[in-house]
Amino acid sequence: MKKHIFVKDIKKEHMDINDLFIVTKKGVFSTKNNTKYMSIGLRDTSGVIEGKIWERVDELQDLFDKNDLVYVKSKSRFYQEKPQLNISDIRKVDEVLTLDEMKAFLPEGQRNNDVVREEFIGLVDSIESPYIRSLFSAFREQSSLIDKYFAYPASIGVHHVYLGGLLEHSVAVAQMAKEAVRFTGGNQDIVIAGSLLHDIGKIDEMDIKGGFRYSDRGRLLGHITLGIIIFEELVGKINDFPLQINDILKHIIISHHGVEEWGSPRKPMCIEALIIHYIDNLDAKVMGVREHMKENMEDDLWTTYHRLYESRFYKLPEGIHGD
Repeated sequence: MKKHIFVKDIKKEHMDINDLFIVTKKGVFSTKNNTKYMSIGLRDTSGVIEGKIWERVDELQDLFDKNDLVYVKSKSRFYQEKPQLNISDIRKVDEVLTLDEMKAFLPEGQRNNDVVREEFIGLVDSIESPYIRSLFSAFREQSSLIDKYFAYPASIGVHHVYLGGLLEHSVAVAQMAKEAVRFTGGNQDIVIAGSLLHDIGKIDEMDIKGGFRYSDRGRLLGHITLGIIIFEELVGKINDFPLQINDILKHIIISHHGVEEWGSPRKPMCIEALIIHYIDNLDAKVMGVREHMKENMEDDLWTTYHRLYESRFYKLPEGIHGD
């Protein structure tokens, strides 16, 4: 399944744009004279473009949802000097895509994925415990797991929503948490391992059928439960894995959201779990706001309202030095 026309290439009016995109947002509205229309956001790896559906709205509105991969038939136009698509037809695409095929639809992170992989390996190599090192050896030998861990986004619509986002988030949490141990104290091996594994369940929470979406297992169990299942499978490959390390790393996985209302059945109950919870929350929220700023600025300084974080955000102008 090959994509041909990218958002960055839509530079003039009246182009026939018949191609594949990921839906980023969807809403049905009415004009002043009560005419119903649909406004949708469409993404590929090069950017986002707004699409409008003016006809057959009732027929088309239930055929797809946010985060679906869709095929659109449309013509380009410009509105307020920005390209838009006037869509005449749209349909959901249900084929299972490979990771290589998904590269056409999701952006890549600002950091080179190969560099972040090397940082992951460096963090694992810094672990002193032979049992935890064996745990990561077992993980890296499971190509069906590690390939997804290196390539998947960290979430579908909240933070690190790009290829390699899960790896980048996990490594960033581990690097910051490792540094925090210098000030707070704590077991560095546990902090590194817990940081790298806290979101491991996301590789089964998502699949790539018609774009990244929650799998059936993901909806039923969630990434915390799935993380425990994967962790237990890995531990089962290691002879005499210490029960205390097993329990502490499981505790970090189940407590990293911090409170029950955010999905954790236990609050963090050790120094290492506290460090990971707060740094995970910091990295996720800051990156979520940064990604919101890329496509949702009302003007040069303020974003539109972020529903999840219940706020608008101010983007500090470049060049401020306090003088």
